[in-house]
Amino acid sequence: MFMDAAENCEDLFHSTIHLADLLYPHADRLGEGTSEEWSFSHLDTRARALGTWLRTLNAAGERVLLLYPPGHEYIVGFMCCLYVDAIAVPCSPPDPSRLDSALPQLLAIARDCGARFVLTTSSILEMSPRLTSETPELGEFHWVATDMVPPSLAEDWTPLARAQEALLPVPMAVPLLDTDERFMLLPESNDPTPSDDSRCLPARFRAQVARTPDAVAVAAEDETLTYAQLDAASDALAWHLREHGVARDVRVGLCVERPTRMVVAMLGILKAGGAFVPLDPDCPREQLAAMMEDSRARVLVTESHLVQHLPTDGVCTALLDSEDAFELDVLGPPRAGSTLDDPAYVLYSSGRPQGVRVSHRSVADFFSAMDARVGAAPVGTWLSVNRIVCDSSVLELLWTLVRGFRVAGAPHPRQPGFSACARAAAALP
Repeated sequence: MFMDAAENCEDLFHSTIHLADLLYPHADRLGEGTSEEWSFSHLDTRARALGTWLRTLNAAGERVLLLYPPGHEYIVGFMCCLYVDAIAVPCSPPDPSRLDSALPQLLAIARDCGARFVLTTSSILEMSPRLTSETPELGEFHWVATDMVPPSLAEDWTPLARAQEALLPVPMAVPLLDTDERFMLLPESNDPTPSDDSRCLPARFRAQVARTPDAVAVAAEDETLTYAQLDAASDALAWHLREHGVARDVRVGLCVERPTRMVVAMLGILKAGGAFVPLDPDCPREQLAAMMEDSRARVLVTESHLVQHLPTDGVCTALLDSEDAFELDVLGPPRAGSTLDDPAYVLYSSGRPQGVRVSHRSVADFFSAMDARVGAAPVGTWLSVNRIVCDSSVLELLWTLVRGFRVAGAPHPRQPGFSACARAAAALP
């Protein structure tokens, strides 16, 4: 509510205003002075940050004494109490020349309201030893000089303050460090050697795209995608998944029949940093639900005609055949941020599902072994016949692409056989 009012006032008074002049025309004669201009956003930042600090002291619902001369800091303290749901008790600061009469009055107010906190200025805080020596009971309060909080500290606390006020019933990830601070603290920021993620699937695929952008990557039935087209489509899906919370170590259910969409989905999930969980549409719904629950998949990537058969309760569903599913005009390739120890995919056994987590390191080692076995043989067309729930599909659909093959995807008949493979091969351009 205060922010709405602040924004409206800011439009009226442009960017800054003499707050003390507005509320206390004679503040210059009462202590704080009015020479400094404060913007409403600066006031809001300081008040929220101080409110966050008070919340850590369990000040919500407590009485808070405000010992200020009229001016900027009084407004900060008052709004701070509103943000933390504390009750502000304004008091005139004691006159140093009249402590004999001022202290009993201050103590009576504190006792009557049951205050435990005192917000004030640094000049008044300097008097606290004298105040507490005269009246030891005042020394039991938490004294805070709000004008001693540096602006940089207030800005650092603002994200946490806004997150606390949201009172969301779900766990939150609040960034306490900005990009520059993370760069200073992370060990790899000072490491000149390349990151291990160069061996992860997204990086290896992009390297192949750079080598053969116009070559056909995937061909199935009446649809083909070049390496550049496949890269762009999977980038767009990755950004779409990022918007729905997919990041490192987030599992994503994958149930797709069309071969070209399947490859787009696999790469898109990996580029977003997630791990795909292959789901066979021919499996019973209860078995698919058990896999989704056991893997803790938050998102499901599928096609429209499969949705009714899939467990979609409590998960976000991304439809690959929806016209507005994701925007191809994106901000470039997303950085997955995956490490070799992060999962690339999770496979489940038949019968009672038992999951196996396969890391990027395992995939990279397997691909290296395949490279050593195949050597520098010329690339050609590789016919993919296994379903995605089979471990060998990673060889057929992903190793082939990082090597520059053209992948021919077989259709997904309900009972696959040699005739289906023959039809797929005959459909190649």
